[in-house]
Amino acid sequence: MTPVHCVRIDDAYIAQRNAPDQATLARRRIALVGCGTIGGFLAELLTKAGAGSDGGELALVDNDVLLPQNIGRHRLGFNSVLKNKATALAEEMLRSMPGTNIHALPVDAMQAHLAGFEMVVNATGEEALGHLLTRKYRGSQFVPMLTIWVEGPGVAVRALLRDSPLAACTRCLLSLDRQPLYPAIEGEMPVGLAGHGCESLYVPFPASASVQAACLGVNILTAWSGGSPTARLRTQVLDGHFCAATPDHDPVAITDCPACGT
Repeated sequence: MTPVHCVRIDDAYIAQRNAPDQATLARRRIALVGCGTIGGFLAELLTKAGAGSDGGELALVDNDVLLPQNIGRHRLGFNSVLKNKATALAEEMLRSMPGTNIHALPVDAMQAHLAGFEMVVNATGEEALGHLLTRKYRGSQFVPMLTIWVEGPGVAVRALLRDSPLAACTRCLLSLDRQPLYPAIEGEMPVGLAGHGCESLYVPFPASASVQAACLGVNILTAWSGGSPTARLRTQVLDGHFCAATPDHDPVAITDCPACGT
């Protein structure tokens, strides 16, 4: 007699074992735009939540390369320096989850064809690009979009889900004269910049802020996948010196929004 020990390794079991009563991202077709500091950690969390499994798809969109100064707060390391971020991240995810359907689109986000996806996740942190993507995928070309970003030098992280044309886009969070309608914190957001000499200016915040933003994003996506996405605007204050100014809720689109208005 030979004792045999069996271990399940199928996609459904891996995604559902630690969240048996929650929806997963299996069978969903998701495009992640931006494979930088937030997108790198988010890609890993998405795959662990089932993205790209059981007939689903996870596309990673980014035309940028990983520079040495990026790795201090990126999921990728020195072995991926000077490689395209989307390509290197897809390769890394496939090494850890080889059964998933993950592929890279190393192109400009505005040139990618994303209309066939169930969800576009904007993790670039670029406000203007978010507005352009909203304009591109509105009306008859509407695609649900989740935007995730870090506020200031890691003071807070926020995420906004726009899963219907009636829901607010990121431009709707500002008045027409660009005044905040739903501020993240009470008082003024501090401004912090770093970089000098041969390095361009950037906003400094630790990798932990990126991880918190990624966690916020995957929680919203699994709630969306399960059919209960409320609240669509969520804020998590990371700096204990500040208090949240806006409770989590479902903002609606403003009239004549330059991005989502038709």
